[in-house]
Amino acid sequence: MMENNNDWYIDIVKEIDGHKDKFSTRDYKKYKLDLLLRVAKRVASFSADCVECQNFQGEITKLAENLGNLVQASKEERKSYFKMINSILKHFHKRHKLITEGENFAILIGIGIIFGSGIGVTFGAGLDNIGLVMGAGIGAGIAIGVAIIGIYLDAKARKKGKVI
Repeated sequence: MMENNNDWYIDIVKEIDGHKDKFSTRDYKKYKLDLLLRVAKRVASFSADCVECQNFQGEITKLAENLGNLVQASKEERKSYFKMINSILKHFHKRHKLITEGENFAILIGIGIIFGSGIGVTFGAGLDNIGLVMGAGIGAGIAIGVAIIGIYLDAKARKKGKVI
């Protein structure tokens, strides 16, 4: 097993902090360095009981060590960087039942649009003005889906400590 998980995480934070000056604010957001830190923290917390998370420690170490070259990296190398982060996020979702910040909110926007479109088409057909009613239906569907359900589910997950 790798070094103590807490020590490993501290080393990752130092490594990422050491590269911060090489990134503009835009690039820092583009390469999701805050997310990488949160992912590393969760990997460290699960590594004692999860073999996949233990393996991810090595992958995150490589990602952190190569951050200085990321801006000049080829498109394939950048794609590989994001692919690894997404792979870890998928593992968190399936195995540890974690979600990313705002995940329920985003999913329910789509559901709200579909729901609202259905309502809009139904009323629009009856009123012979699909455009007007559909627009109102989409707005209502988004409001219902996001404001009520999405925000509630995100808050519930945050309260349970299930947000990355």
